[in-house]
Amino acid sequence: MTKHPLSPWTVRASRHIHRDRWISLRADDCVTGDGVDVAPYYVLEYPDWAHVVALDEEDHILLVRQYRHAYGGFTLELPGGIMDAGDESPITAAARELAEETGYTADAFRLVTSLSPNPATHTNRVHLVLAQPARFIGPATPEPDENVVVVRVPVSEAIRMALSGEIIDAPHVGLLMIGLHAADALRDGIQDSCVK
Repeated sequence: MTKHPLSPWTVRASRHIHRDRWISLRADDCVTGDGVDVAPYYVLEYPDWAHVVALDEEDHILLVRQYRHAYGGFTLELPGGIMDAGDESPITAAARELAEETGYTADAFRLVTSLSPNPATHTNRVHLVLAQPARFIGPATPEPDENVVVVRVPVSEAIRMALSGEIIDAPHVGLLMIGLHAADALRDGIQDSCVK
């Protein structure tokens, strides 16, 4: 079979299977550029997410530990979450999420990048915001269904946890590394983590 140059799929029909405040599941009947029928092809429509690499003046990063039901256990992650309809930008969402989950803010917030968390199935973007220097402003105020513990660790320790698999959320590992690179903290942090 001769392959043609890459081309997008054609959608012949589309229907929503489920919609609620958390997720929308869409079923598309598609035809590939080579004429192959793919039906149904399921697409997850999530709101955009904003996550924060927050570094304080002592080169510590703020992480959060929380229970994740699908995983069936506790995970260590970057602060962040769903962008609300009232959020003006990823930076607004990131600042709100950082304060809610950790009780911290920062003197400066900078959008580093916007990526797809899973281009095969997700329609949303994950926005990475760098916050520094992070400083404590008061108790965290997480959502009622969130039980979050703030974990403040040196950059080198966060890198070690990411590289060893202790941080198991793959997008968060990538976002952490990108954020540390944007903060000029990655190279020194990797060297320090290798020394231990």
